[in-house]
Amino acid sequence: MKKSLLALAVLGAFAASAQAQTNVTIYGSFDGGVRWVNNANAAGESNVTMGSNGQFNRNRIGFKGVEDLGGGLNAHFTLESGWNTGTGALDNAANRLFNRSAFVGIGGSWGSLDFGRQYSVNFKTIGLYDPFSYKFTSLVPLAGIGGLTWVNNDVQYTGNFGPITARASWAFGETPGDNTAGASRALGVGYTGGPISAGAAYTVTTSVTDVDTKVSTVGGAYNFGAFRVAAGFARTDTEGAAGAEIDDAWVGGSFNVSPAVQLTAGYYRTKSDAAGDPRRNTYIVGATYALSKRTNLYFDIDHSRFSGGNPVIYGVTLPAAATEDRVTGVSIGVNHLF
Repeated sequence: MKKSLLALAVLGAFAASAQAQTNVTIYGSFDGGVRWVNNANAAGESNVTMGSNGQFNRNRIGFKGVEDLGGGLNAHFTLESGWNTGTGALDNAANRLFNRSAFVGIGGSWGSLDFGRQYSVNFKTIGLYDPFSYKFTSLVPLAGIGGLTWVNNDVQYTGNFGPITARASWAFGETPGDNTAGASRALGVGYTGGPISAGAAYTVTTSVTDVDTKVSTVGGAYNFGAFRVAAGFARTDTEGAAGAEIDDAWVGGSFNVSPAVQLTAGYYRTKSDAAGDPRRNTYIVGATYALSKRTNLYFDIDHSRFSGGNPVIYGVTLPAAATEDRVTGVSIGVNHLF
């Protein structure tokens, strides 16, 4: 009888230990294909490339962990890294291992409070009304608006209240003697209910020289049957700098031709108030064919027209110094989720 009770006590201890363990999930995306682009250099020559960080869906491998702390609380973390398909190298020049995400936090019915390198409030909000839902991010100029794809040293709160998601963020600049220098502060709200999704966000980033850059965005999307339409606007405004105001506007939609085939099209315009009125107009049409729930083939054709001076304002250096250029590209490949 004593041996039986002892065995039950040992089994109970193991069970309690197992329940307290962190459940870890490994996930990712692997994207490979080829891309052709004209005007690839100053001579106007075309080029075919294979190496990329993922044309349709960014390459990533991630680890998510959750521990149930009891009483409705949990501890959780995310570590996520990206790489180049052609070379296997990390997807960033700084060789940062977890370039995509590295944060830990506490969550409950009240929301989640996370600490580390995270996707910005601006990025998460725009995702609600990007026609391509953050696919073809190297071609569609939304993920990096205001330089706010990710933020370092970030404390971010997320709360879900029915169809409404509220977000607040403070990314520390870690500058001695000045708590705002190098820091960013953001607020965002999103709504997802029935066929409607919409959102707005506002971010202030202060440079180490105490110059503020203000980024605001608003937009929405509507689903009806097999169709989805989306539109949005964002403004980036840096204090006291020439050509400091950059406006992005976009509209597009998708159509589910069948359970396996989807077509998406979008128009994206970027303009600056710099001398010469520089602009970029991008048109992109993409198609996917699902081989399974995790694997699809993709295709896109895109065309961008650049005009005006100072084209580097877009984060893109044109192949020639002309005041007007056109660039056309075609991509085809396969994407696998795991």
